[in-house]
Amino acid sequence: MKHTFFFVFIIILISCNSSKVTYQSDLNLIKGQTTIVELTANKGRSRLFITPEYQGKIMTSSFNGLPGESNGWINREALAENNIAGIGGEDRVWITPLGSQFSFYYQQINPLNEDNWKVPSALSDEKYELLNSSTSKVEMTKEFTLTNFKNTRFNIRVNRTIKILSATEINKNLQLEFPENLKFVAFESSHELINVGDKPWEKNTGLAGIWSAGMYKGTNDMVVIIPLAKNSSKDIIYKYLGELRGDRLQVLKNVLLFKADGKYRSKIGVPNNIAPEIYGCYSKGKKRLTIIQYKKTVSNSFSNSTVSIQKEPYKGEVIPIYNNGTMDYSKTDKTSFYELETTSPFVELKPNEKLKHFHRVYHFSGSEKDLNNISEKLLGISLKDCILK
Repeated sequence: MKHTFFFVFIIILISCNSSKVTYQSDLNLIKGQTTIVELTANKGRSRLFITPEYQGKIMTSSFNGLPGESNGWINREALAENNIAGIGGEDRVWITPLGSQFSFYYQQINPLNEDNWKVPSALSDEKYELLNSSTSKVEMTKEFTLTNFKNTRFNIRVNRTIKILSATEINKNLQLEFPENLKFVAFESSHELINVGDKPWEKNTGLAGIWSAGMYKGTNDMVVIIPLAKNSSKDIIYKYLGELRGDRLQVLKNVLLFKADGKYRSKIGVPNNIAPEIYGCYSKGKKRLTIIQYKKTVSNSFSNSTVSIQKEPYKGEVIPIYNNGTMDYSKTDKTSFYELETTSPFVELKPNEKLKHFHRVYHFSGSEKDLNNISEKLLGISLKDCILK
């Protein structure tokens, strides 16, 4: 036991003193702690690994094989403490809503406020059952109970399927032809949310939806890029937590730019009526362009992040983006994480009815010219314009 702790401690020490954490180091760190399933494509250059016992998360990915940089953010301190709820990871599934009297995250304690924030065990540290796995796909499931703030009980099953995507699938999904010399890794996490109770879910007592989120390490030049419907402005965007000035949030040529440095606690939400089917995130220093694609619907019934009793609890965002920082919003040089997220709409489900959602992540790395071609085609903006200072 002492030898295991020493081994973990040394890995953490090495990783903390390196500006570049490799996929191999993350893989070695976690495979000694729990069961992992690794998916590979592109002759092993594209890869990711999944931890069924750690909430079924995709922990991280690489577009450059085992020695490549790790794309996801893993909280090594939490891992060393066996704090499963806080270990991070590149892809997880939670259940909406976050805000309102129907939230699952503020227990059943009055008043409804941040002091009573708590992620239920079903969403923080309980494992998924592994059903099937291959080198390209994993299928998992979990059945659990959640109770919202208004004390409505939900009996839920989530079926979670993760696929690593080939170059052919990427081109088909994005209607894109990218050059062969461009490095890439991409995956799809798709979900079925099923009402396994004996009562229908109704709006007046609360509904449940699917919430996909991934955690990534912030950098000073990391910018989230979200194309908006014509004539959109910053005023239409939901803004939470810290104040967002022009150096952190802009709308340029109908494209929203949001700083994701992992140093300032802030959050935005893009309502469905102005949101795109595809958005992105770019770091010039990392030479990485990330594209997010999700199941878009015409619904306008979504979760929001306002912690209060609401008159319109189903008026919210389809794309939430979170940037972490200090709780008191003070200046810090310590970089943490940001999150790229999408949500499903709310649907009134009868017993055994289901709601579906998919969330796809595409990481590309290469020359600025090649990445810019993708950005202009998919996001409608040149990367040289995606700068927040």
